[in-house]
Amino acid sequence: MKPNNIVALFIVVILIVIGVALGVINQRSQKTREEAADLLVDISSSETGTEKPEPTSAEKNNTLTQVALIHEEIGAPAFDSQGKSELQKIRDSIDWSDAPSPVPELVKTDNYDVYINVSKEYLMYVFDKLGYTGDKIDSGETTAIPPLLVVSISKGWSDGETVQFKKSISYRVILSLVLYENEAVLRERDKLLSFLKARDDGTLSSTQMSALNHLAYSYRAIKDESDEPLTEAQIQDLLTRVDIVPASLALAQAAHESGYATSRFAHTANALFGQWDWSANSVKPQQQRKGMGNYGIKAFDQPVDSVRAYIWNLNTHRAYAGFRQERARQRGDATGRFVFDGAKLAGTLTSYSERGEAYTKELQGTISFNRLSRADGLRLMEGDPIYFGSND
Repeated sequence: MKPNNIVALFIVVILIVIGVALGVINQRSQKTREEAADLLVDISSSETGTEKPEPTSAEKNNTLTQVALIHEEIGAPAFDSQGKSELQKIRDSIDWSDAPSPVPELVKTDNYDVYINVSKEYLMYVFDKLGYTGDKIDSGETTAIPPLLVVSISKGWSDGETVQFKKSISYRVILSLVLYENEAVLRERDKLLSFLKARDDGTLSSTQMSALNHLAYSYRAIKDESDEPLTEAQIQDLLTRVDIVPASLALAQAAHESGYATSRFAHTANALFGQWDWSANSVKPQQQRKGMGNYGIKAFDQPVDSVRAYIWNLNTHRAYAGFRQERARQRGDATGRFVFDGAKLAGTLTSYSERGEAYTKELQGTISFNRLSRADGLRLMEGDPIYFGSND
């Protein structure tokens, strides 16, 4: 047996002996983007959803176009000389012997391994151990957060808890999902920029050109996929579309649209952003609005799918062109990671709710009051994601 294999086996044995149940690393579920398609508002308002722009006939049949984007695996671990990712090194340095009971149970699935029966107390314990706290973020000690991905939102998870506790849990859980999906978008943007550089250098291959056109089609920058070179206007439009959504904005909207992940749509459909859907699989509100058809709230297999669809929606829907233009203005010529002004971008989303400007002002108030802009400077810790959930 090779030395590296012996070291890996030894680490696994030690983790089993000490009963560390934080998560088993596995490959991310092979979902493509085709699946993507305080309490300032009362949770009951989330039951009816938020009114969205009048859809076209095609969008009524399927609110999210079923096309797959070029999507490299994300959360790929960066290894040190000993073969350990950033997350693994931190996990190995922590004494987990004082973990609260009950210890989560490991369940293996076809796509990943997941820890279930993760109690609120255990999750808070893990946050604290990994330095995922407001104090350490404020001090600058924590600049990267762990890729902890919840696989379902249980009903009544916040029963009997204060609003502050709901915020403490939901913001941190949702932030991991948002940063996870933003990493995917950044990888797509990097690929886009590499294609454009090759084009400018005259080295763009036919395969790369096809991939570039497919990306443009997937982001709705072009109506039909072809092998024709993109125009300069189409390229500039595509650059405005392939970019991240600031974490502060995503957190504020998730809080409003799902009542801090406590609404009926959150626990029955893993829906965090109140996205409308006219398909038979949508979850119908208790009272539908007249003249809007047989709509419902789009259901998702996992909360991360809801985040993916939300980002894709802002990046492609015609109603959010102003959002994309303002984001592009803020980025300018900057490349790579960039800290956007989430509060200012929130002001462009008057079409997200029938309440228009009043809605965007509430989003800005939520960002300010909860200091959510702190999240915009954070990155996702390098390492494979850890999946967790409850037993219901």
